[in-house]
Amino acid sequence: MPITRRDLLASAAALAVTRPAWPIAQGSKPLRVGHMTDFHAQPEMGAEPGVRKAIAHLMGQSPKPDLVVTGGDLIMDAFAAREDRTKTQWEVFTRLVKEGIDVPIKHTIGNHDVWGWNKAQSRTTGDEPLWGKQWFLDLFEYEKTYQSFVMGGWKFVILDTVFETPDGYNGLVEEEQLEWLKREVETELPTVVFSHIPLFAPCTMVYRYDSKTGDWRVGGSLMTKNFNEIKTVFDKRKNVKLCVSGHIHLQDRYDYNGVSYLCAGAVCGAWWLGKHRDFMPAYTVIDLWPDGTWKHEYIEWGWQPPS
Repeated sequence: MPITRRDLLASAAALAVTRPAWPIAQGSKPLRVGHMTDFHAQPEMGAEPGVRKAIAHLMGQSPKPDLVVTGGDLIMDAFAAREDRTKTQWEVFTRLVKEGIDVPIKHTIGNHDVWGWNKAQSRTTGDEPLWGKQWFLDLFEYEKTYQSFVMGGWKFVILDTVFETPDGYNGLVEEEQLEWLKREVETELPTVVFSHIPLFAPCTMVYRYDSKTGDWRVGGSLMTKNFNEIKTVFDKRKNVKLCVSGHIHLQDRYDYNGVSYLCAGAVCGAWWLGKHRDFMPAYTVIDLWPDGTWKHEYIEWGWQPPS
């Protein structure tokens, strides 16, 4: 049976269960943000109890987060999945979020959250009402796949870095969104930017060293291709303090020209198979002070794949 907009609105209403008013940081108390990226939620691989445990681990932190921001790839894959499979994955994710998170939450879109761009495997035509990014938009009742808000004396900017290309996708902030970003950073507030595909992340080179040529070749599917344009936007406004991403399933921090770039690992680690290269499944806690200072911690939440 085709999935209707009414079905999605019902799911969204379930997610919107009594959220408390968004808090404002006062004095020396920081705003605590839980960043969870690359859940790859699905019924198999122990992912369902895994996501539940990861969420409980985050919400059990003391103090617990005031806000949760997800970093994309919320489900295992909609890119090449049929409609019924995509629906099943979203049902797992939304149910676990509703059960486990009782603070405000905002979502970032990832490449695996886009339905049907691989038309052959998903058996889509592109004319389906929920095709592409529309499923994500309708499910969370968003007007756009990028957004901003103010909380705790900080400006939050959430970007969509997933851009369709003939061979799949690349990391890109397209022209319309880039113009929007220029306006959004015209603020005196310290600003944090979230994206799925990293704006900039040296850890991408771990994947792309060619031992035959001695070259590193980081393609557009791993890092945002127009980073230099984005960096120019940041250079003009020194209020952008921090950029946080997912996608690579690795962790790093790189400071460049006054901006810190964090690649924040993955809740699922190696897609629910345990450690991915050097990093165990993890999430990030970020404390933000109104004066623009911050600190972060990558936290392993104790996942072991089912035996």
